[in-house]
Amino acid sequence: MPRLFVIALAASLAGSLVFADAAFAQAKKKVTYEQAWKLCTAEINAAGVPRNREVQRQAAGAACMKKYGFRLKK
Repeated sequence: MPRLFVIALAASLAGSLVFADAAFAQAKKKVTYEQAWKLCTAEINAAGVPRNREVQRQAAGAACMKKYGFRLKK
């Protein structure tokens, strides 16, 4: 029984280190506002959000910009 506990503990520790490493890697990749805007515009266009649906595009754009650490103000 203790052997199974040690294996489970090691697996959970390894998993948490993988997620922490991914989070730190994402934090290092800070882009400028203009770069984020271009990336989000391309992402929204690739997703097929119609240009005549302003509310949907604004919501998708705001969510995308938030992903890069920027907040759109009203």
